[in-house]
Amino acid sequence: MNQKTIWVCIIGLISFSLNVAGQQPDKAAKEKMEKKYPSLHIQAKVGKRNTPVPGSSYMMTMTMTPEIVIESAKTQPMASASATFLLVTMETSAKYARGQEELIIATSETQGIPAVAKGSRRSIEFKALSTRYDSDRDSSNVGGQEYKYYIMAVFADDNQFLHFETNCPELSRHLQAHPELRVKFLGMKPRETFKTNFK
Repeated sequence: MNQKTIWVCIIGLISFSLNVAGQQPDKAAKEKMEKKYPSLHIQAKVGKRNTPVPGSSYMMTMTMTPEIVIESAKTQPMASASATFLLVTMETSAKYARGQEELIIATSETQGIPAVAKGSRRSIEFKALSTRYDSDRDSSNVGGQEYKYYIMAVFADDNQFLHFETNCPELSRHLQAHPELRVKFLGMKPRETFKTNFK
């Protein structure tokens, strides 16, 4: 075995050792997280109820009720967590009268999720939002805001992501390629413009 071969072997062993050492904390952290949040299952829901505005044949009131359903192992404790929920709405006159899509962040709310001695199915409800909008989908539309998307995340007690979910396909694809941007979108404030033409 010549000197070059020996150095290649030594470098390879060092690299392997570093990789193993680097993986161990990740594995340990994952096991710790699974112990604190056993058998965790999370689902976002947005209930929508439309009611006609009295005296109008086209204006509607839409009430949106955001909710997170969280389940964990029934026989094991679950640590505390927190959840952030954003609603995105669409301007109807821009869509139907001008053929453009104008979206805004309508609400952003964060809630704490208390720890439990034994896991269970729990519903975390967020503040409801009511908007008025023109329900005629033509050039006569006079505007208003109606529900379009949600963005939601649940965090561990050390602020690590436990779950992230959105029903916006463009944002979902964008964040698959750039997961580090999840915090940016979760930090958006009400009335901020929300665009889906990611580049």
